Amino acid sequence: MTVSSVIQGIWAFSAIGLIVLVLLHSPKGDGIGAIGGQAQLFSSTKSAENTLNRVTWTLTVVFLGLSVVLSAGWLPTSASKITAPSVPVNSAPSNPSELSAPETETSPAPAISPAPSDSSQP
Repeated sequence: MTVSSVIQGIWAFSAIGLIVLVLLHSPKGDGIGAIGGQAQLFSSTKSAENTLNRVTWTLTVVFLGLSVVLSAGWLPTSASKITAPSVPVNSAPSNPSELSAPETETSPAPAISPAPSDSSQP
């Protein structure tokens, strides 16, 4: 398991967590948090709101930071460890007659006839 794959896993977890936390926020109504009785987990509604805000902002910073790190290519990947196979370089032939151009069949270009003139014009 490479560092890049661990970072990608944390990045995916933060993305899913961020989606869930945004859905739990209730700016005007109860939101989706009312389904599971989310407000009863904390001592007061204000405490629940503050905790959701802190966790949401933390996951936002983690998600955006990891997005920059992953997209910038700062982490080593397993593809960088792969080396290209050595390819032998062809040397020039010792006999110059081997350098002849390939034989192609040529045909003459078609003759271009002049455009017909309009004789009705004076």
